[in-house]
Amino acid sequence: MIQGKLRYKVFEVSYETVFRNPNGRDECKSNDSLFTLQFIKTQNSGESHFSGSLFWSGKERPSVGLQILDLEIELAAPALDHLRVFQQGYQSWGFTTSYAANERDESPLLDFLRYNEENIYTNHTGQTGEFTSESLVLLYNRSQEQGVWLGVSDKGNQYTKFITNLNPNDGSIQKLAVQYDFYSSPTFRNNTGVALSSFTMKEFSTAFPEKELETYAETVAKNHGIAEFSEEVPTGWCSWYYYYTKISEDILLQNLEKLSSLDLGMEFFQIDDGYQAEIGDWLIPNNRFPNGLKPIVEAINSKGFKPGLWLAPFLVRKKSEFYRTYPEAVLKDEKGNPVPALWNPLWGWDYTYTLDASHPKTKEYLEYVFRTLTKDWGFVYLKLDFLYSASLIGVPYNRSLTPLERYRKAIEFIRDVVGKETFLLGCGAPLAPSFGLFDGMRIGCDVTSSWDIQLSRKLMRDKHALCTEKALINTLTRTFMHKTLWLNDPDCLLVRKDRNEMTLEQTIMMASIMGMSGGMLLVSDNMNTISEDRLDILRKALQLSKACCKEKSLPLGSLDHKFPPGYYNPKGILGLWNPSRKKQTISVLLPDEINLSDYNDFWTGKPANDFSFEKDGNRLKVGLDPFATLVLQK
Repeated sequence: MIQGKLRYKVFEVSYETVFRNPNGRDECKSNDSLFTLQFIKTQNSGESHFSGSLFWSGKERPSVGLQILDLEIELAAPALDHLRVFQQGYQSWGFTTSYAANERDESPLLDFLRYNEENIYTNHTGQTGEFTSESLVLLYNRSQEQGVWLGVSDKGNQYTKFITNLNPNDGSIQKLAVQYDFYSSPTFRNNTGVALSSFTMKEFSTAFPEKELETYAETVAKNHGIAEFSEEVPTGWCSWYYYYTKISEDILLQNLEKLSSLDLGMEFFQIDDGYQAEIGDWLIPNNRFPNGLKPIVEAINSKGFKPGLWLAPFLVRKKSEFYRTYPEAVLKDEKGNPVPALWNPLWGWDYTYTLDASHPKTKEYLEYVFRTLTKDWGFVYLKLDFLYSASLIGVPYNRSLTPLERYRKAIEFIRDVVGKETFLLGCGAPLAPSFGLFDGMRIGCDVTSSWDIQLSRKLMRDKHALCTEKALINTLTRTFMHKTLWLNDPDCLLVRKDRNEMTLEQTIMMASIMGMSGGMLLVSDNMNTISEDRLDILRKALQLSKACCKEKSLPLGSLDHKFPPGYYNPKGILGLWNPSRKKQTISVLLPDEINLSDYNDFWTGKPANDFSFEKDGNRLKVGLDPFATLVLQK
C-alpha cells in the first residue's frame, strides 16, 4: 500500500497531489496523473529496506518552471506503546536527545536561528507528541525493552527525515512517515525516475538501545566503504575559546612555546577564526599577522606539532574581495537578493552570506584556496565550519541539484583537492551527506564558559543554543558515530579558572565526559596563565581519553534521560554524574557485571566501596551531590 503526498511548484504557483494505492502494489500514479511513485519494501535478516523513485508521467514534458518541493510517504507503524523518541538533530549543532510522548518538538522563534541550527526545509510543528528527526529516529519502550529504528544508510540525493506522531497519553504511534526534501528541478528524461534516498527499518528487543544505534552506524559505514580508524585520536590546542577573534601572531607563538614546554603529548596546534582580513578572504591575513601564516606553520612544525587552521569555505561578507569581484557566485533568492547564512556580531552587525556551492566560480575559488592552504602553506588539519550554508534555500546556478547534492558535491570536491592525507574536520555540517567524507566531525553545539544557555536564548525557545550542558548531552547521545562514521569531536575542553563561569565540579564533569567519550580532545585556554591545579585536570583528561579511545564507550540511559547519567567502557572504566543542581540518586543498568571492590575513583583515588552504592543485579544506584562526578577505574 502506498499513501503519500507531493508538493511542487510551477513558476510561482504551488500545488499538492496525493498518491493512494490500497491494493498493496509498489507503484501508483498521483491523483493529477502527472507523477508516478515507485516505493519498494524488501526484507533481509530481520530488517526492512525501503527504496523508490519518482517519475514524470504527464502526457506533455514538464514545464520549465517545475520545481519539486518535498514528498511524504506514510509507513506502517509497529504496534508499540509507552515509547520515548530519540530525535536526531540535522547537523553538528542540532540537539540530539530523547523525549517523552507528552513533550513538544519546537523550533527557535527567530528565523536566523532556524537556518543556522536546523534543516530550513523541515517544519517542526510544535504539537505535543509530534517529532521530526533528521536521517535517523529510534523509538523505545523501557518496560518491555522493545523498540524500532529507521535510518538512512545509503548515499542518497535528498535530505530525509522521519515524522513520528505519538499519542501523548499512552505513547503509541499514531503516525509514522518519511519525508524527502527535493527543492530542485529534476530532469525527467526517457522514463528515467529520480531515485529516493533509501532507508532501513528494524524492530528490536534489548535492554541497551544504544547498541542498536551502533548497529545502525555500522550499517552506514559498510554501505559507504568507511575504513577502520586507528586507536589513537587527535589531541591538541585551539585558539578560539579564550581569544575568539582577537588572536595575533604573538599570541599564537607564545602559546606554542608554552605548550611545547609542558610536554602534554598533544598532536595538533589549531589556529581558529581571527587571522583573516575578512570572512571569505581566507588567503589574506589581517594586520595582526604581518608575516602571514606560513612562518607560523613553520614554527608549529619546528616544535613537533601539526599545523591546523579554521575556515568557513562557503561564507562570504560584502566587504570581502571575493564578494566584490564575483557577486554572481553568491547564492541569491528569487528576487535576486543575497541569501543570509547567519548573523554573527563578532564579524559585524550586518548579515554574512553564502556562496552558491554549484557555481563554477565557487569551485574555481575553492580549489585555489585549498591548494594554497595545504600544498603551499603546509596545513595538514583543516576545520571547515558553517557548512550547512551550502544547502540553504535559494536559486542556485545548477537548479537540478537538490540541497543535499549541492552540499555533498562541494565537500567531495574539497576532499579531492586536499587529498586523503589532510585531516578534515566538519563543523556545522549536515550529518547524513557527510558520511565517508570527513576524518572528524563536531557532534554538538559550541561549548561555552558557562554551563547553562543564556537567558535570551531560553526566551527565544532555542533548544540548540550553545552551552556546555547541551554540548555534553550530544557528546553522549552521538557516541554511536565515533570511530565508525568518523572521529567524534565533542568540542574543546576548558579547564582554566579565569574567563570561566563554570564551577570546579562542572569542569571535572566536562573533562570526564569528553575523556570517556574517547573522541578528539583539544584544549582552548591561555596556556601561559593556566594554573598548575587546572593543568592537572587537563593531564588527567588526556590520560582518561587515552584509556577510553581503545574501546568504544557506551552511554547509559540515553532513552531514559535527556542527559544520559553515565558511560561504560569495556576497558574497565565506569563514569557516573549528576548534571543537576539537586542531589540525586543516579540509577544505571550496566552491560557487564562488575565487582566494585576492584575499582577506585579516577579523580580522588578513593576506593569505590567508600561510596554508598546499591546493586540489584546489573543495575547500580548511587546518591550524588549536585554536579558530582565519579569515574571508577580498575
